Amino acid sequence: MPRHTGELAVHGRLEQRDGAVLLVVDARLSGHDTFLSATLRLDQPVYVPELPVRILTFDDVTVLSPLGPALPQAQAGEEWSGTLLIPHGARLPTIPADLAQAAAEADVNTSGWSPAEARQLLTFLGEASPGPVRTERIGMIIAALGGRS
Repeated sequence: MPRHTGELAVHGRLEQRDGAVLLVVDARLSGHDTFLSATLRLDQPVYVPELPVRILTFDDVTVLSPLGPALPQAQAGEEWSGTLLIPHGARLPTIPADLAQAAAEADVNTSGWSPAEARQLLTFLGEASPGPVRTERIGMIIAALGGRS
């Protein structure tokens, strides 16, 4: 069984936080699970063939946090590049059952969402507890998606 299912070229800059060196990615990673571990094949500033990291993706930034010892000769602000070896592949958005049912009843296709759109709509819905607010948000999503046809 392969140790990873995907490879992704990444680059960014090094930052020092609370005594730890973090690898801040230039472009936010989208569509990949976060808070999970992966392996970074670091090419620059030093070659490290297998650096275990944790992927931390927030609203506007992705950070790779080394799980092992500090990077040798790492300096804050220095550029880095490498290949992220992802063991879990791309994450497909999970559509909640209540939204899927409403979409099916309205004959609305939810498979054509872009990753950014899926993240925005599912976060918008996920912030609502079951009840009238969630029902209203589902209606708004269905209306927006239905208006595309």
